[in-house]
Amino acid sequence: MIKLHALFGPEDAPGQSGTFRLFPRRGRDRWLLETRFRRPWHLETWPQASRRARIIYCVAQLLGMLGIQLPSRRVTVSISNGSLYASLRVRFEALGIFLGTPGPNRKVVIFAKDKDRSWFIKVPINDKTRALAKSEGATLEALAADESLAPLVPRCHWIEDALAVEDVRASGARFAPLDQDEVMRVHQLLFARSRTEVPFAELIKGWTAQDVAAQPHPHPATAAKIAPARDAAYRFVATIPAACPVECYEAHGDFTRWNVLRARDGSARIIDWELIGQRPKFFDPFHYVVSQSILVSRMPADEILLQALRMAEGVVDSHVLELYFGAYLASQVFFYCQLFEAQEILDMQAYWQLETWSQLLDTLVKRQSTLNLLPYTP
Repeated sequence: MIKLHALFGPEDAPGQSGTFRLFPRRGRDRWLLETRFRRPWHLETWPQASRRARIIYCVAQLLGMLGIQLPSRRVTVSISNGSLYASLRVRFEALGIFLGTPGPNRKVVIFAKDKDRSWFIKVPINDKTRALAKSEGATLEALAADESLAPLVPRCHWIEDALAVEDVRASGARFAPLDQDEVMRVHQLLFARSRTEVPFAELIKGWTAQDVAAQPHPHPATAAKIAPARDAAYRFVATIPAACPVECYEAHGDFTRWNVLRARDGSARIIDWELIGQRPKFFDPFHYVVSQSILVSRMPADEILLQALRMAEGVVDSHVLELYFGAYLASQVFFYCQLFEAQEILDMQAYWQLETWSQLLDTLVKRQSTLNLLPYTP
């Protein structure tokens, strides 16, 4: 299990011990739940963005009501006096801990419920995730002050060094797909708020700034998956003129089915703003389609391309739309290749992404070459 000093405090500090279930019983440690809880509160941190996930969630809830937990093992944890978890224990009726996804952006997320409300409390465990939490908190505060965007974002507040984000399900929002019009409406609101224009060469320099110092992944098989995706991204950007102006905006950055809920009226409720940043136009609508298609539906690349381009069809010329889709894919490849190279172990889903991104970019390269555009030269 990862070190959790940020949550439980130093192991040698005065305090008390707590008995937890650690899920799953075998394999990578993912959740912690105190043995005193009958219901599987830890699964509240698991978005039910697919049918399979919803079925597992419902089965686990039913078993929990019968006093039966999913396979786990018991561990004893030292909880120091004055630690974050000690204060949360007093403040909330129910707690469940998600141990986060391995990698440099790893954080711990606690589901905390009291009588009337519930919160997802993001606990940074390193400097990187501390900076992401501060960025997300500032973003939520800024968007809450914007009359048009305030209804889309959850409330937040700080509990010591942790960011507590409102559980929007309490107001009736649920994990369900948005229709295309709502996805584009959200995009237009964010785009109108922060539109800018950037030369393509400037974007690429930002995306690839760390590539020079990047070291191949220590596991040859993983490195062999990362390299083709990065090569495909470079081949695509080589088809676009360096001075080509690209419309950009402050995009959500991870606009997915598991980060976007649907309210009763069909409008969006958007969570997890930690990756907000300057991205090419249509980044969020493209990501909404591509992330689900690769990670959940396992859709072939040619079908993903059709679905993604259909999202903004008729808004701009088809060739321009393909340029923006390629820019979305290239920016994802450069960002995640750097992230994956810093991770010791990758999930199978990471390989799915790398392979599909490569296929999509190679298809776009063939299409872009028919436009006789001047190449990008770094």
